[in-house]
Amino acid sequence: MSEVNNSTDGQPRTPTRSFQSQRKKAGWWHRLFVENYRLKLLSIAVTLVLFFVVRQDKGQEVEIEIPVVVSNILENEVFVGEVPKVLKVRLRDRWSRLVRVLEKKLEPYLIDLRGFQDQTVYFFDRKQVEEIVGLKGVSIQSIYPSDFVVRLEPKLQKKVPVQANLIGEVQEGYTILQDKVKVEPKELKVFGARSAVKDINKILTYPVDLSSLEREAHVETKVQKPANRFIYLEKEEVVVTVPIVPLVGKTVLENVEIVVSGCPEGFACKVEPGQVKASLSGPKPILLKIEKGMASVRAVLEVDAKDISAGRSAKMSVACERPEGVECRLSPSVVTLHVSKAE
Repeated sequence: MSEVNNSTDGQPRTPTRSFQSQRKKAGWWHRLFVENYRLKLLSIAVTLVLFFVVRQDKGQEVEIEIPVVVSNILENEVFVGEVPKVLKVRLRDRWSRLVRVLEKKLEPYLIDLRGFQDQTVYFFDRKQVEEIVGLKGVSIQSIYPSDFVVRLEPKLQKKVPVQANLIGEVQEGYTILQDKVKVEPKELKVFGARSAVKDINKILTYPVDLSSLEREAHVETKVQKPANRFIYLEKEEVVVTVPIVPLVGKTVLENVEIVVSGCPEGFACKVEPGQVKASLSGPKPILLKIEKGMASVRAVLEVDAKDISAGRSAKMSVACERPEGVECRLSPSVVTLHVSKAE
């Protein structure tokens, strides 16, 4: 029997032990939920934020591109198919780890086709992709494209003549010696897929413009590579030798005034006739310049002062002054010189 404390008025009192137990229970709940409740709420909030951040960091996805290169193939074969330029790889991991992949330059995926046959399928190796990514434990979600069709042809090699590709016209007065046009080297080695090489019978150079050439020229240029991307050339640079020579022509100048040179002071020198005809022959470019007034031809009579006396007449030869390389014939070539006292 527990002891009951009665009050002075005879009413029973609450047992002391029971009251203390209730106070202890009330204090525990108070300390758990009420005391420092702001700090506890902040802790809960921080915990939740960290939980969601970590959870989100573990579930990030990114897409990267890995370049693709055909590295090995049998020497007697040529690959004629379509290879993707890049592999699109989708990765899943924590963002902090994926960033390392995004920041570095990835090595290419090297395709080794030795031993493959034509019209077979090449599948991209997931392990090789993992090695290129270099992130252990990363989850590869997808690789696109996952494969491609291997297309192979036998390799064909042959020598093909190179032909000079001349355009335009040579300048007036010049001509080109077609049979002496040369290309060095005159042949080029062409190799590639048999279906592409077998129909190639010649290769043209880049156009060589003749309009600016006045003499033999050695023009360095390239050859026109066939459009088929499965054709390869031994070299692409050649030298084209273009022999340009002037034509030989003739022209006649009528009524060329005779110029008297050396007539002494105090005398008057007169020639009869006063004009001659000049028949010219030589390089046509020079003759054209003469006809256009860009070069001159003169008929000159040289007078020796020792042989001059008033009232004297003499037969004298007229000289033709003309550009170098031009032959000149005057008609008449001998004229009469009349000398008199100057008035």
